[in-house]
Amino acid sequence: MPVSFTSNKGEYEGMNIKSFLGAKAYFIKMVLWISMAILILVVVLSTVVYINSQNLLVKNEYAANQKILFQVKYNMSFMDQTITNLSKFLYLNSDVTAIMYAKNEDMIEVSRHLTKVVSSVTSAIPYIHSVGIYNRNLDQTYSSGFPLFFKDQMLYEFINSDQALPKLKPIFRDIKKLVNGVTEPEYVFSYFIYETLSSGAKPDGVVVINVKPEWLLENIKQINMIDKQKGDNVFILDQAGEYLDDGTNDPAIKNWLKTDFLANKTAHPQAERDGFFQSKRGGTQYLVTYTNVDNTGMTLLKTQPVLEIYKYINSLRTSIIIITLIFLVMALVISISISRKIYRPFGKLVNSIMLDRIRRSDKDDVVDEISYLNTVYRQSMEMLDHFDKEKVQYKDVMKHYWLSRLITESLSIGRAELESIFKEMRISLVRDASFAICLLKIDNYKEFQHAFHAKDKDTIRFAMINIASEIMAKKYPNEGLDMKDDHVVLIVSIPEEDEHFQSHIHALIKEAQENVSRFFKISFTASISEKTSHIQELNSMYNQALDQAMYRLLLGHSSVITYETIKKNVESKKTGYSRNYEEWLVEAMKLSKTEAKEEVLGNIFEEVGTLNYHNALVSIIRLVDKVIETLEEMKVTTAPSLHISSISRNILEMETIAEIHQIIVGALQDSFKKDFQGHTTKLNYFLVDAVTEYIQNHYQDPSLSLTSIASIMKISTRNLSKTYKEATHISIPDYINEFRLTKAADLLIQDDLSVYEIAEKVGILNETYFFSMFKKKYKVTPKEYALRRNMINLIQ
Repeated sequence: MPVSFTSNKGEYEGMNIKSFLGAKAYFIKMVLWISMAILILVVVLSTVVYINSQNLLVKNEYAANQKILFQVKYNMSFMDQTITNLSKFLYLNSDVTAIMYAKNEDMIEVSRHLTKVVSSVTSAIPYIHSVGIYNRNLDQTYSSGFPLFFKDQMLYEFINSDQALPKLKPIFRDIKKLVNGVTEPEYVFSYFIYETLSSGAKPDGVVVINVKPEWLLENIKQINMIDKQKGDNVFILDQAGEYLDDGTNDPAIKNWLKTDFLANKTAHPQAERDGFFQSKRGGTQYLVTYTNVDNTGMTLLKTQPVLEIYKYINSLRTSIIIITLIFLVMALVISISISRKIYRPFGKLVNSIMLDRIRRSDKDDVVDEISYLNTVYRQSMEMLDHFDKEKVQYKDVMKHYWLSRLITESLSIGRAELESIFKEMRISLVRDASFAICLLKIDNYKEFQHAFHAKDKDTIRFAMINIASEIMAKKYPNEGLDMKDDHVVLIVSIPEEDEHFQSHIHALIKEAQENVSRFFKISFTASISEKTSHIQELNSMYNQALDQAMYRLLLGHSSVITYETIKKNVESKKTGYSRNYEEWLVEAMKLSKTEAKEEVLGNIFEEVGTLNYHNALVSIIRLVDKVIETLEEMKVTTAPSLHISSISRNILEMETIAEIHQIIVGALQDSFKKDFQGHTTKLNYFLVDAVTEYIQNHYQDPSLSLTSIASIMKISTRNLSKTYKEATHISIPDYINEFRLTKAADLLIQDDLSVYEIAEKVGILNETYFFSMFKKKYKVTPKEYALRRNMINLIQ
């Protein structure tokens, strides 16, 4: 529950239980978490011990079961080896061969030989059931058992078909005996031994030794009787997957075991021939151990209830539970003790902050100590952040101030003081390097001024600095500076050994020009100064860059100007273009040869492009003056763009000679037309430009309107409105209002004037009308706009 702390100390000391829990919530969490951690650790360890114990018991039991099965497996292997050796002996015995290969049947001889065979075999191995001898010559089988002429069905199927019969492999089968006229089952292990001369041929004779299964079944029975009380059983599966049954087992158990064993074998085809798995029957979990007797092809299975195995671990489980409970109590005691020691300095800090804020009458909602400290910390950081922003803003202003002084004044500052300024203002220039000035001059600056509001223009100049500075920083440390005019400046640190810095900067500037053009749809021309090792000479480098930038007139927009690029112009001794070209131009004008005029003008401007800046300007004025003089001599009305009053606006304000060239060509074309009222595209451009300039110079005049402008321009209101809107897509009254509101927005930020005074300053005398237009354009009132912009400036 939240609790409010006030300056009343008695009220603070008399907090209720809920308040106390709120103030001590983190301490209680510490106790609970430490207790839970210890308890979880003990439970996990106990569980691991218990599970490992179970697994260990299962593995030990499996090992014990394997010993039993291996003993049976050994007995089976031993008996199998014995019978195999006996079979080989009998097959080569003279009495057996005498019966097996006899040509004529002599029952006395057969009886004598069989008697000798039986007496020798039964004396050696008591588990021999009978010996059968097949004579192919007579197609007769003789048996030492009963009857003498026993017809072995399996043997005759082998003789009379293509069926294969395994040699010396025990085959568990029922040979069926006749007792008192009734056929009863008789189970034996049969071993067949024979030879064939070629593949697929039938043998001349076969010896069959039948072994009583009692020797094996008795062995299994003894094991089952021993483990019967535990619920253990041992089973044998033959090659065909059938049980060797002694009649003591439950058929249901055997069916379940056989099904699950085969399912496990199918599910784990890569499993070893010896192993174990667990299976459930009737709610009881069994451990099934199995092993294969390789030479006989039989499988031994032993089942054992899992609970019988786990009964030894029940006592361990009880002990683990008791230990866990003991550790739980110990965990509570230990966690309280540890928590107190850890919490003591933390609690003192919380209490100290609380008391201090109570003395300052700060009211805080306390849910727990962490949230309380977080709230206090957040409030403190907000205050610090505010102070930091003010400090950074101050430093940015100071940084701009010092950088401006470095390039606009020839400062004489000591090394120590300069280093201190660099460090304090966080100026990233390398103090001991050389320096160069890179001046970025915005192209088509007049259009730039008309197209963007004051804030947008500042933003674009800021973006130019950031983009160019970031790209320049790939190779050279630098600082950017907004000169609040048509250009920005980069002060670049140049390593002393870098003699080709201008070519490197040229490539970086081209990259910056591409980015600025892509994002802001404007271009700029760059001027790169020489380098100096003295920071006091930055003013000279800046002036050099300014002088070089004037050669944009000759090199064009988006050019990168260095001294090397304008060296020929600067050092040119020519003062103007050839007199011959001027005479040819006059002649072409008088003869009205359009192509000749344009060709001569092209040659003149080509020569002007080789002059230095000042001579180029003088040559352009000289050319225009000559064109006007010639038109007057020819009694041709001069186009408006060549009027003396508009030369400074339409020609000398152009930034490149290519633009001036186009204006003169267009003006000559217009001058030789008979009707100027067609308002060609060029004429419209000059008219629109003149109207726009007039509005920008007279926006403060309350009487400024479409009618007053049309009267001054000596053109009808209708034609003026139509021409202006077609060219600019905005009407003259709308443009007047737009420009006035833009100027008003600038004044709201920059000047400490009332809204009425600002409205009057921009030529709007009706304050209500001003409010309405301003809110429609900026979606806020003038005061709200000024407040928001000032807040943004503070944050930036």
